[in-house]
Amino acid sequence: MLKQAAKKAFQVGRSQIYKQHAEKEAGSFSHLCTLIDRAATYTRTPASFIESMKNCTHVLELTIPIKRDDGTLDFFNGYRAHHSNHTLPMKGGTRYVPNMTVEDVEALSGLTTMKLACVDIPFGGASGGISVDPTQLSEKELERLTRRYAHELFKASFMGPGLDVLGPDVGTNSKIMAWMMDEYIQLAPNDTEAQGVVTGKPEASGGIHGRDEADGFGFCIALKQFFLNQNLAESIEVSSNLHDKTYIIHGFGTTGYHIAKFLHEKEKAKIIGVVEGNGATFNKDGLDIVGLKAHYDKHKTVQGFSGGDTYTNGEEVLYKPCDVLIPAGDLRSINSSNSHFLNCKVVAEAANMPTTFKAEELLTSRGVVILPDVVMNSGGIVSSYFEYVKNIGHISPGKLTKRWELRANESIMKYIAQLLGTEMPTGELAIASDLDIVRAALEDSMISAVKNTENTAKRFAIGYRDAAYVNALNRIYESVRFGQNAA
Repeated sequence: MLKQAAKKAFQVGRSQIYKQHAEKEAGSFSHLCTLIDRAATYTRTPASFIESMKNCTHVLELTIPIKRDDGTLDFFNGYRAHHSNHTLPMKGGTRYVPNMTVEDVEALSGLTTMKLACVDIPFGGASGGISVDPTQLSEKELERLTRRYAHELFKASFMGPGLDVLGPDVGTNSKIMAWMMDEYIQLAPNDTEAQGVVTGKPEASGGIHGRDEADGFGFCIALKQFFLNQNLAESIEVSSNLHDKTYIIHGFGTTGYHIAKFLHEKEKAKIIGVVEGNGATFNKDGLDIVGLKAHYDKHKTVQGFSGGDTYTNGEEVLYKPCDVLIPAGDLRSINSSNSHFLNCKVVAEAANMPTTFKAEELLTSRGVVILPDVVMNSGGIVSSYFEYVKNIGHISPGKLTKRWELRANESIMKYIAQLLGTEMPTGELAIASDLDIVRAALEDSMISAVKNTENTAKRFAIGYRDAAYVNALNRIYESVRFGQNAA
């Protein structure tokens, strides 16, 4: 008992020391600029272009007043940043989180530019949101705040299907996106492409099937592709399979849940821990993800789940041994205050900028492999592109090919029957649904991004994050040289 108490006190003391160092870490936008500078040394792009990538073209700061349900007036800070207009429209998430800063918004807009380039999506990067805890607002208050934010963006020319396409992020969902679209339609009633002003909408409002799962699905495709690389598997002494590894997921929101779901269902992988801000659950034999999701939806916490041990301090689970740690929460969740205690072989980033610069230095010095956010969590932005194309083209992904595909399948079956000298029933052969098409295209985009990252990493003997930024900068520069706008 005394030993346990002494050990805990020692860990708390160390944690306090590391937290003091964490406060001195560079801000998120400074971190982004460092990554760009580091990658630039492996490109042939001019210095002026690199400097342009270290600045946002436009940044909007707002003070948004709304009337609360009790009649009082309250004020919230809102932001939107345009990082690069090297190609239009720009695209980026909209997050509702407490303590949002303009620096974080600028950093996320720059990261979005890099992600879009990595997966070869012809958009410029943007980001924005409101500094608010959405759980502290009623639904009517949240709608008023959202509509006022969209109204101000429209007035400032920071919103439009040909200019800046907003999407969901932390703290926002399809309902919020629908409110924004509706506000835009009221302000621009003659815009025939108005549905394309936001992505992540409900399907009934022009959304696309599979958008909610896209980040998680794309992540799992990328993870599987990275582990197919024998050099990676051998460097950390593991197999190339996903099913025989242990995973701890930090964050059980939309992305974290779908990652757990696909790893559990498709790969039969063992998710041993899930960490949330208000606690954690752990089971060394693997968690029942279906049961955990039902518990989480009912209680809004993973604590108390009968299929695992409950921890009120989530860090205790975060520090347990595992093969792959997946941060799927928010910015800077892995930093110099906790990275010393992590006991994993791979950090696979499902959140935006979850690992600080100092934490990455420490982890890589210990041989931990970082699979970067700029590739790993690009699934949502790829899916958003498909939704945008659907809205602008006014047609769903499968409409043009559905009947042709059915006829092609029937012809193939008849040809096989002739070869075998037998009759084979054709009937209504299975054809691809919109979800099948979206998943197939998303899989192709993620695999291509991983392969390009691996090739560049091997060519220059650099890490995967630097390699992804090298590819992104080269692709953006080619667009600037021959495209419509200067970055």
